[in-house]
Amino acid sequence: MVNFNNFAAIIAAIGIAPFAAAAPARQAGSVPDVEGKFVVTLKSGITAREVDSHMKWVDNVHKRSLGRRDTAGVEREYSIGSFHGYSGHFDESTIKELNSSSEARWPPQPVINVEPEQIYTLDGLTTQLDAPWGLASMSSRTAGSSVYMYDTTAGEGTYAYIIDSGINVDHEEFEGRVYQGHNAIGGDFEDTSGHGTHVAGIVGGKTFGVAKRAGIIDVKVFSGSSTTTSIILEGYQWAVNDIIYNRRQSRAVINMSLSGGASAAYNDAVAAAFEAGVLTVVAAGNNRAPASTRSPASAPQAITVGAVDASWREAAYSNYGDVVDVLAPGSRIPSASFESNVAVATHSGTSMAAPHVAGLALYLAALENINDPVSLTARILELATAGATTFNEGTPSLVAFNGVVSGK
Repeated sequence: MVNFNNFAAIIAAIGIAPFAAAAPARQAGSVPDVEGKFVVTLKSGITAREVDSHMKWVDNVHKRSLGRRDTAGVEREYSIGSFHGYSGHFDESTIKELNSSSEARWPPQPVINVEPEQIYTLDGLTTQLDAPWGLASMSSRTAGSSVYMYDTTAGEGTYAYIIDSGINVDHEEFEGRVYQGHNAIGGDFEDTSGHGTHVAGIVGGKTFGVAKRAGIIDVKVFSGSSTTTSIILEGYQWAVNDIIYNRRQSRAVINMSLSGGASAAYNDAVAAAFEAGVLTVVAAGNNRAPASTRSPASAPQAITVGAVDASWREAAYSNYGDVVDVLAPGSRIPSASFESNVAVATHSGTSMAAPHVAGLALYLAALENINDPVSLTARILELATAGATTFNEGTPSLVAFNGVVSGK
């Protein structure tokens, strides 16, 4: 079990404070360059001294490499509970030494995984405006309801950390409850794609939200519709550390409606956050493929959410398989738009399904005083409507439900 009293010292040591900005900005909408860039994961639970020793070692390896002139070396470091790692731009000889460092050197280096940097994308597909059936589904045991029933606590005193493209903080749906937390790409927090605003509205908007009174923390990791592993990890690290710094473990959830190839570093970070008391809800992805091939969808300690349509059929685009934990409304979902402070947009995707469950987690945490991610995950799965329909390829037949006694 992580000692939370020591976490403030960790945060101070790595130089990340709550609501801080970092990193140079890149042009909105540009595709990140990941050639020659890698993410390195270190052994779980190593000491700060061991991390420092290794970072000095890798810096020396990089400096003596003949190919270093075209590479930057270490660019970002990560510390999330028992998870430690870093990312950067390295030449082939440095990567070769990193891959063999745990066996071929004395003393052995604490490297357990080296993986290429990946590009991650947002999981949403635009469609025409439609009725908000998704909310009604959250308080119903069958498809087709048009009434959303909920307790008036509505997630009051809880916080949703939205790791996404930014949020239109002035939109009327949010009633002043959005706070700009961290921008991992630099520049301003403007949402240039609308994805983050839409997701945030499903979690906590006054009209479209599941947890209508929750606070919403904007953690921007996208400029346009793509980003990289290292940028997401920086934003995720900030969110986890901010939750712990503010002692919000029992009252906060991280939502990540994004997807990329399977990443051990990513999944290990989610596991470390869970161990530290922080729950993460993620989208299964929109590839119509096994969710086990994607991250963060394949992270065992995340709640991975697939999508259903208004008839509670598994959405044609939704990733599937036994790593999916629960299904939620994902097709033709209306929510807040970035285009104006009153505009509404409709999108489809597992990006829309995940925030329904993130909002549900906050709703239940406030209503039932659930204080840890193990119990909260179990409660969400316990309440879900089972056997509502048949899903494909091992996907569990569980549709998210908020537990309202008179739900139909």
